[in-house]
Amino acid sequence: MQLFSSLKHQAFLLFAATSFQALAGPWVDTNDAFLRESIEHLADVNIVTTPTTTFPLMWRDIARDLEQAPLNLMDEQTLTAYSYVNHQLRLAKKSTKRIELNLATKDARFTSFGDKYRDKNTIQIHNSFMTDRFAFNFSPKYTSSPSDDDKVTYDGSYAAAFIGNWVVAAGMQDRWWGPGWDTSLSLSNNARPMPALSLSRLSAEPVTVPFTEHNIPWTVTTFMGLMNDDRIVDDTLLWGFRLNFRPAQNWEVGISRLAQWAGDGRPSGLDTFVDVLAGRDNCGGVGPSVEECAAGEEPGNQLAGYDIRYSTKLLDHPVALYFTSFAEDGDSKGGLSILGEERYQAGIDTRATVFGRNWRLFAEWTDTYAKCRDGVNGDGTSAIGDCYYEHHIYQTGVRYKGRALGNLYENDATSIVFGAISQVNNDLGYQFKLRWLELNQDNNDKAPNNPLIGNTLTPIAEDIVMLSGKVQYSYQNWRFTLDADISQSSFENDIDDDTNANLSVNIEFML
Repeated sequence: MQLFSSLKHQAFLLFAATSFQALAGPWVDTNDAFLRESIEHLADVNIVTTPTTTFPLMWRDIARDLEQAPLNLMDEQTLTAYSYVNHQLRLAKKSTKRIELNLATKDARFTSFGDKYRDKNTIQIHNSFMTDRFAFNFSPKYTSSPSDDDKVTYDGSYAAAFIGNWVVAAGMQDRWWGPGWDTSLSLSNNARPMPALSLSRLSAEPVTVPFTEHNIPWTVTTFMGLMNDDRIVDDTLLWGFRLNFRPAQNWEVGISRLAQWAGDGRPSGLDTFVDVLAGRDNCGGVGPSVEECAAGEEPGNQLAGYDIRYSTKLLDHPVALYFTSFAEDGDSKGGLSILGEERYQAGIDTRATVFGRNWRLFAEWTDTYAKCRDGVNGDGTSAIGDCYYEHHIYQTGVRYKGRALGNLYENDATSIVFGAISQVNNDLGYQFKLRWLELNQDNNDKAPNNPLIGNTLTPIAEDIVMLSGKVQYSYQNWRFTLDADISQSSFENDIDDDTNANLSVNIEFML
């Protein structure tokens, strides 16, 4: 904990030393799926050249690319995307005060990219201020009936300083790592953001391959977060790292790592963190001996993986393929293997004109049903999963405030999602999703009587078909978002089917 406090103190000293001149806000957050779609459109046609699968996504390179964009060569779809991104950039350049009100019939069971709420019936005030060396946002929020008992929160608040080509930030930011449109295996905005210190590259200034003229834009971000919720190991620290680069115009690659370490009763010195960085975690492998692990000397819980997105044209029609492999800790049977229990995500997206409107269409599959090698049978042949996002020491797992940090659908789940996101035209945007979900497929929960351990969505197997839709409309200083979904769940154990519907209205006013 001393390491975390020291870093926080140093960061705020840096904030105090900044000057005050006008500059755009530092990043695009996870609140606008329509903005993300337009940015990705510009990246697919090589107008935006920076990596685009790591959020928060820095504005710096996007602003530069927009200035250099050849407007006279753009088709109608690209010009529409350019106009919306440029409009959002102009808004980001202003110091603003904004009030946001959400009314909903139920809490959101799943929170995906661009979704406006987790808990129903909230009011939030956003106050942002930006200079050429400093950015600040203070966003107190009140929720009448929160799922985690926190009626007053500060999600989205941060203070950040620009130091050369780096951004140092402290706050509570949502993160989304990966190319998925519906979910992500490493980090998504499904759970509430935790307080964290972060360091990120401001501009993806390229590296030149030796003896060539080939440039590779790249960016990197890392953070140290405090998991200060109710959990088995209180005040666990979460370290995250992501390297994102474009080795060629139509390729994008991301490499991600997460590690839980420290916390009450756990080693938390610099030597322990060095072991975490080096991946010296797994008992009997490259990490501690079995005897040292039995004595509680295992430094942490590691997760790591990679993702790839490839865009091209098929029969002169734009199409992109993406894939993610994200792995849990390995075990002693893996020898020198650091990671094991890989789970996967794959998807395809394209653009099309339907009913006179331009759309991003996608299909996405995700699987987190890992049959652990060190589980019931010890060889992966048991039907019981309960190991993805789990750990024998950090038993609350890779979760925060009752939700998984990564996959919306938790562990032991399979999802197939078809989606459509329209471009914003005449200040109006639409989004639709059709989901087929198999939750908790092993029909088992690690601790059904302990809310701090195990699957946060359902203790038994549940199959869901869900149809959801969203309409967003902007008028002068107002933005209105209407969300609706209807779902039917079927269960094992002779439980009757269940039908649920939810309706929410989100109103934002720029003061």
